[in-house]
Amino acid sequence: MPVQNARKILTQSLQRLGYALLLPVSILPLAALLYRLGQPDVLDLAVLSLAGQALFSQMPLIYAVAIAFGLSRQGQGAQALAGAVNFLLLSSALGTLSPGLHADMICGLLAGLTTALICSWTRSLSLPNWLRPLPEELPGLLLSALACLLLVIPLALLWPLLEQGISLIASDLLTTPFGAFCYGVLNRLLIPLGLHQVLGSLVGLGESNLQALAAAQPLHEGYVAGLYPVIMFGLPGACFAIWLHRQRMQRLPQGGLLLTLALTSALVGITEPIEFLFAFTAPWLFLAHALLTGLSLAICSGLGIKVGSYFSAGLLDLVLSYSTGEHSFWLIPLGILFFVAYALLFSQLLEHAPLSLPSRPLAEELPRLASVAPTDPQMLAIQYLKVLGGMDNLQAMSVCLTRLSLRVRDMALVDQLRLTSLGCLSWIALNEHQLVLVLGPNAGLVEGQLRMLADRQSVPLGFEPGKAPLGL
Repeated sequence: MPVQNARKILTQSLQRLGYALLLPVSILPLAALLYRLGQPDVLDLAVLSLAGQALFSQMPLIYAVAIAFGLSRQGQGAQALAGAVNFLLLSSALGTLSPGLHADMICGLLAGLTTALICSWTRSLSLPNWLRPLPEELPGLLLSALACLLLVIPLALLWPLLEQGISLIASDLLTTPFGAFCYGVLNRLLIPLGLHQVLGSLVGLGESNLQALAAAQPLHEGYVAGLYPVIMFGLPGACFAIWLHRQRMQRLPQGGLLLTLALTSALVGITEPIEFLFAFTAPWLFLAHALLTGLSLAICSGLGIKVGSYFSAGLLDLVLSYSTGEHSFWLIPLGILFFVAYALLFSQLLEHAPLSLPSRPLAEELPRLASVAPTDPQMLAIQYLKVLGGMDNLQAMSVCLTRLSLRVRDMALVDQLRLTSLGCLSWIALNEHQLVLVLGPNAGLVEGQLRMLADRQSVPLGFEPGKAPLGL
């Protein structure tokens, strides 16, 4: 197999894993809110704190179910159940063979991955005639359970050394200014590939983070404090710079859209809509963003600011984590400095190399302002379908949080200039057939409606936009 194809397959597999990891991460805000609201200094309801702590303590099981489900071809429930069963088998057997290990999280990851791989492999096998009356999923469930039991022996031998290495990296290397800088830069650079969740999950396997998870405390407090100034202040500063630039260029300012993106980042910590606004179309901006993120983490590490994060490093997360942090107040003045730094730096970069989003001058855009994107999801999907060249032009589609990846038969049929009028934040044509749209919170709604329309017209849509169908 050529190296390029192997690299592509590995990247796509890791991207699917990153998407699967979004499912358990999305539960963390609920668990953190329940736990914090139940504390004596808030509502003083022990039942809420216990409910939140129960979710945190069961995160390994949730990871196993989410990975097995997220990596399944069409989200089979049986495969998700198998992931839960295999986690219980693996963790129980490992606890019996080598008691005292902090291995629940790695057991959850391995159980989910093993279940997904084995079940996918067995579906491609041709079973003997005497086995065909059995349920289709049964061979995969049995073989994945057997594989998880066989994993116990090498895991019992290797995991103590691996955990020691991960704990060393998390507690000694990443807590230094240089280590925090490297982590911050790498964390942002992996976002376009969808791999930042994989990096965070691997680093979070250390003993200190597992203990924090069991105690319902914020994670990675030694080196993630620097994300708060960037997410709460820096990226809104970048939106402000883009708005000013579009004003100077006599382009449609899109102030309402940029304000929404800035508030989404600052309040709840969802940064992808802003980052994908310039990740593909203006990589120099994205590189500056990654370096500034590393710089923020390095400064916080050098100043001894330690504030963990439950899920996203937005204002909501800061409110929940503030009381358990050290020198938490200094995140606010540092954040104001980063707002100014982002605004000034992005303004200068945009002057020399403008954001390359297709847009007409403001005078030509004004007649189109009356054409507002439909608020009804089905009507919005129909409008996107027209812009994408009709149902016959679509071959495959997948969604990942805020992005919609599409494979089209003919890119020339896609009216890219009309995407902005439908609320598309950014897009990139990766090749002559693959198109990635950044739709923000509408991505899942549009994808679901497009699949519903395809089912009504009996048009088969695949789930792998990056894979060429037969005949191409």
